[in-house]
Amino acid sequence: MGDIMLLSLSINNLAVFETGNINFHKGLNIITGETGSGKSIIIESVLLLLGMRANRNLIRKGQTKAIVEAVFDITKNDRLIELLIKNGFEIDEDNLLIISRELLSTGKSISRINNRMITLNNLKIVSSYLINIHGQFGHQSLLKKENHIKILDNLMFEEVLEIKKKYKDTYKYYKKLIKEIDELHNSFENKESRIEQLKYELDEINSANIKNGEEDSLLKQIKKLSNIKEIKNSLEKVVVFINDSDTSAINNIIASSKILTKIKDYDEELSINNSKLDIIIDNIQELLFNILNYTESLQVDKESINLIEERISLINRMKRKYGYTFEKIEEYKENCANELKFLLDIDLNIAKLNKEIDAVYKKLKLSSNKLTDIRKKSAHLLEKNIIQELNDLNMKNVNFKVSIDSTEDFTEEGKDDIEFLISTNVGSDLDSVQKIVSGGEASRLMLAFKKIMSDIDLIPTIVFDEIDTGISGKTSQMAGIKMKYISDNHQVICVTHSPQVASFADKHLLIEKNISKNSTYSIIKKLEDDERTQEIARLLSGMNITEKSINNAKELIDFSNKI
Repeated sequence: MGDIMLLSLSINNLAVFETGNINFHKGLNIITGETGSGKSIIIESVLLLLGMRANRNLIRKGQTKAIVEAVFDITKNDRLIELLIKNGFEIDEDNLLIISRELLSTGKSISRINNRMITLNNLKIVSSYLINIHGQFGHQSLLKKENHIKILDNLMFEEVLEIKKKYKDTYKYYKKLIKEIDELHNSFENKESRIEQLKYELDEINSANIKNGEEDSLLKQIKKLSNIKEIKNSLEKVVVFINDSDTSAINNIIASSKILTKIKDYDEELSINNSKLDIIIDNIQELLFNILNYTESLQVDKESINLIEERISLINRMKRKYGYTFEKIEEYKENCANELKFLLDIDLNIAKLNKEIDAVYKKLKLSSNKLTDIRKKSAHLLEKNIIQELNDLNMKNVNFKVSIDSTEDFTEEGKDDIEFLISTNVGSDLDSVQKIVSGGEASRLMLAFKKIMSDIDLIPTIVFDEIDTGISGKTSQMAGIKMKYISDNHQVICVTHSPQVASFADKHLLIEKNISKNSTYSIIKKLEDDERTQEIARLLSGMNITEKSINNAKELIDFSNKI
């Protein structure tokens, strides 16, 4: 039997379960129970751990939250261990992984792995390495044509993996090149007029030759030149106040100096003050000289004013057109230069890209041809095996064909258009499985696929939720045999109403609904040998269990033990 992965599942305050604990075993774990007992809640719990959107209506009446928790042994799941370590999760020495999901009455939920919170998307990624679930309507994914190519590739997983990765990398690069060349061709529209416009704009910006900080300097100059008359008049008044009157500042200070000179010898402090006055007189005379020289240099120059105003006007026009700062104008200029170079080199770039595309196309074709060859070989094996498996499941005279046509262009999956075709009656034409098969036939078809895939499927735990719906008798017995075979390499958990399927259980669990004090709750019970016989008898005959149904149940169990 396959290595056990899902060790236990705990449910608290979820729908009909107040508390529920299930310990799973290796091999085939069967879950049965009357309609409405809560078997679907077991599946809901697993789906929650797979990252299904939470529904607060699942919370048990009167409670504010519900909790689902599962313990997994990931000892032999190297891919998952590597993923967890890469994302910072600590793995204990027993290699146990604990996943929990807490549903809150607010509608929100909290997901944890080994007691560390995790996003729902990351939970989905992790759980995809653990469990594969198939419901009674899960065959719909099998019927969709777009999934057929992936199913076929999974049959040759190891052989196709490296080639497919190489193909997808090449395809991604090929699409990137195609996009680039399309953009180049789109650039041809109005190319010449755009080149002319860019050259004009670059010439205009370069001719303007605007310097950083130039506008501030010009504004200061225009402010000075526009106010020369006021400046000269003010300076002339200053000269008068300093020097050109009997009461001028310098005359008064000179008179003061003469007075101090007469008495400076009487006290050293007076001599110091007199020296300071002499310095002030020298400074004032120097200041006066500078003012006079500056005043004489001031001229009303209307031509200079006009030139500066024209320059400021040019700068403002360039700012409005190309950017409101010097930096923005320079950035626009650089972008223009780059675009111009791009347009001037466009023919050369297209030639280079076409050459590169031709080389990548050849690689893509080579890889896609290899994929096609592998798929044809895989299709031949699948056709042969599916017919045999369906025959075992009482679909006699069935014909199954994998149609492989070539697509017009490369796709992400290669250059193959793949569809599963089936004929379920003698003389009937092959047609799409989606059009032909009934519900019961679809269930058998999916089971046949799972049986074939079980030898290569890397997901350790498989859950079947009533996929035996629509089949009975000998067909159900063959379905049980198929599940038993799958459980040799996988841990299988199956919810069923079929006594034939249930008889193959390595571990049989019963869900029972009870009523106590106006409250309904379900319990999970592991069945021992006699209890298993009673439950299979109930599945055979309903609540009226007879000696005949007991004997039939024993026969089913004896038969399954011989398989």
